[in-house]
Amino acid sequence: MPSTSLPNNWRLLLAGYVLDDLTPEETAQVEQWLVDHPETVVELETLQATWDSWPESLPPQPLPHYLRHQVMAAVEATSEATSAVPQPSPTETPPVSLAGLSSPRAHPAAEPRFTPRRFPWGKVGLGLGWAATALALMTVRQENQRLRLALRQNEALVASFSQPGNPLFTLAGAEAEPQASGRLLVNPGTQTALIITADLPPLEADQVYRLWAVAARDPIFCGQFNPDTSEATTELALPDRACSTGNVQMLVTAERAADPPVPAGSLVLQSQS
Repeated sequence: MPSTSLPNNWRLLLAGYVLDDLTPEETAQVEQWLVDHPETVVELETLQATWDSWPESLPPQPLPHYLRHQVMAAVEATSEATSAVPQPSPTETPPVSLAGLSSPRAHPAAEPRFTPRRFPWGKVGLGLGWAATALALMTVRQENQRLRLALRQNEALVASFSQPGNPLFTLAGAEAEPQASGRLLVNPGTQTALIITADLPPLEADQVYRLWAVAARDPIFCGQFNPDTSEATTELALPDRACSTGNVQMLVTAERAADPPVPAGSLVLQSQS
């Protein structure tokens, strides 16, 4: 019997064949195309290769803390579901169907020339495992995009402060947080500052880090912050013009948020003379 022509949606059905989400009738139709139409074999190979290489196209990034717990929980659930699937006995021999011997597909010439590596998502355990992995990959990809956008925004913000004549302070960890470090960039024109901290742990909700300028008189309050992570970039509005000059020493202390703006807590960062 002459082969039928390909419908308009044949590429869409091939994609579904790779993803194994076709009905039995659609699956049989695609497998017949693989016999009758060589171009479908080439297209299927391309789709399969694209699907296999998709996870490798993502830049390597460590999983966020919250996502790592979700993935591990999904993996544990997958292991339990997979172990619950009954396995066939190694001594059992599946019955041979004589009806298949008379089918045209039983002849070697009628078999498709391409054997796709399809995912057995119909199995409960493996299906759950792939779903968890796919969700993790998509979430990591979104997280990578968010991090790249945040990085570009930070770079642009730092560049706007890094102008000739703007004071720049290098901050070193004090006794309370010796591992901490940072940079403080000041823009006298806008009375703002950008503080970039590293290895400075976030504080409790009722605490803040406060920035001080010290010259010949008592320390001057220059703003407060509480970063979400140990490495952060924070923009501050400077309440006093003395905070935007370059001939002062800058200090950062850990204080109670409810306390008045007088340095009384632990010194965590200080500018180098």
